[in-house]
Amino acid sequence: MRNSKIIISLLMLTIVFNHCAKLENLVDPDTESLDSFIVPANFDWKTTQTLNVSVVLPNNGNIQPLIISNSSGSKIFFKGYPDDGSRTLNTIITIPSYISELRLMYNGTNEATIDLVSNSSLSYNFNTGSKLGNKSDFSPITLGSIANFAIFASAGAASSAGVSVITGNVGANVGAISGFGFPSVLNGIIENANIVTTQAVSDLNDLVVQIVNTVTTNSNHSAVFGSETLTPGVYAIGAAASIAGTLTLDAEGDRNAQFIFKIGGAFTTAANAKVLLINGASPDNVFWLATGACAMAASTSISGNVIANPGAVSMGDNGKLNGRLLSVTGAVSMLNGSALIPYPSYSGTLAFEDLWPSTGDYDFNDLVVDYDFNIIKNNQEFVQSINASFKIQAFGAAAHNGFGFTLPTVNPNDVVSVSGYDVLNNAVFNIGSNGLENGQSKSTIIVFDDTYRVMPTSTGGTGANTQLAYGYNEPVTIVVNIILADNAITFRELDINSFNPFMIVGTSVNGGSGSRVKEVHLANFEPSDLFDSSLFGQSSDDSSPVDGRYFLTADNLPSAINIAENFDWVFEYQDITEAYLLFKDWAESSGNIHNDWYLEGETYRDINLIYPNPAGN
Repeated sequence: MRNSKIIISLLMLTIVFNHCAKLENLVDPDTESLDSFIVPANFDWKTTQTLNVSVVLPNNGNIQPLIISNSSGSKIFFKGYPDDGSRTLNTIITIPSYISELRLMYNGTNEATIDLVSNSSLSYNFNTGSKLGNKSDFSPITLGSIANFAIFASAGAASSAGVSVITGNVGANVGAISGFGFPSVLNGIIENANIVTTQAVSDLNDLVVQIVNTVTTNSNHSAVFGSETLTPGVYAIGAAASIAGTLTLDAEGDRNAQFIFKIGGAFTTAANAKVLLINGASPDNVFWLATGACAMAASTSISGNVIANPGAVSMGDNGKLNGRLLSVTGAVSMLNGSALIPYPSYSGTLAFEDLWPSTGDYDFNDLVVDYDFNIIKNNQEFVQSINASFKIQAFGAAAHNGFGFTLPTVNPNDVVSVSGYDVLNNAVFNIGSNGLENGQSKSTIIVFDDTYRVMPTSTGGTGANTQLAYGYNEPVTIVVNIILADNAITFRELDINSFNPFMIVGTSVNGGSGSRVKEVHLANFEPSDLFDSSLFGQSSDDSSPVDGRYFLTADNLPSAINIAENFDWVFEYQDITEAYLLFKDWAESSGNIHNDWYLEGETYRDINLIYPNPAGN
């Protein structure tokens, strides 16, 4: 009996000790990995690079928009015009640090051009072919102005029934357009029977000719595409064709790989059919051309350009499209679905520690937010509006925290309105009539006031989506729309890379109002006017405002990071340096090596330490 009591006592002490150890780690971890983490004092922790761009457009013809994308064309970083009326476009773009090649596309050119990034600049002259780097021998199918559309009908109506989310333009040259207003969301513009749609008709016809003229490499595939994996090629089906199950298109590492399906009849999908792209495959390089109608059944998830020539195109209930719906002769319709095209945007993931000025447990999951800025401009490169989407993926914090951002180059007087934010706590936040936060000298927007309120949890544990034992909470997306005054700021002046996001800690305490004074920012990004500067220098913080140094420890460790693409966060209490195997080397080299440390791969990460996101996004 006495031995049993001793064993029980030892177990109790072990539990208490482990609990206290976890609490200690929450204040200031003393792990071997952090003790040996030596980061150069000048490292800025950025995963992006900002390039000065100078491109001389062709001398002949009307000026068309220049498109700058990654080498595969799957992600567009810029689309626009010279801002001074000349034929030389000077701007700045922000891209992931690991990208070394960019593609330039311009209407009227028959070949995409790939430039190497060098010395933080990109230079090209379409008239002389003078550029940095070597020209690719890849000649892709060109989309022309169709590249701007998610939905387009040359001779038919374009419509949406129910609630749909569209990223990209919607157009019809001969036919009505309906159903894309509230409650649907359109991150783009509507073009109806104008000079733009006239050009789009011509470009769609040309697109069809290009596809028809491709040389068939596989004419033996059955009319049914099932759960299988296909490699790049031109597939010709002499009759109607369909997809059932999950069809995987494998680019085999070639980002320029094309998948072309020429169908001699109607094209359909079964309910829940899926088309997955892997190993560098791009939706811009996938083409489904049907000589007849195209009809996708409920819950279809498809990638590529779906083209009916002739015939109607329809997407069933809860369908998802990564590409375009196009018809030469016929209507295009959607039902409660989503469609997107590669569109100029600035996107990534923000990951925060909320125990600043202490170091915390360094798991960077106290708030994980995906962001995506779609910037709408006119032909003179003046920014008209900004659609900013924020998806709360996870928060492993006991505190109730808010989130906001500053656009430091935008004069608050030039902001006409801000809508879509989710702020109810008027005791802590004071939002002005135009949607900006009052008391700020720079344009500051509060996206939400309390993670626990906007993303309620019912599964127990700390926060949401950081501990497997407590189930999974669906992410919550908040879309903020910012309308700017006419001719107030150009895209270059906006400099979206200067976007300054921050977490506000403790906005609600024990069900009551908290405070607004504690912010956590990215390394060397200054706080807002409402921040309590007396917090600098406390605990582990080594900020020095006079030197422009903010939110860093004496060892140059940050409490927030901005990852240039989607980021898979780590489990609660798990040090990020152990989960991401190249993270430490990247930081200790000042970002000179492994600047793609966050990508997938066995040598990049320990998947056992990373939260397995069921949504896959």
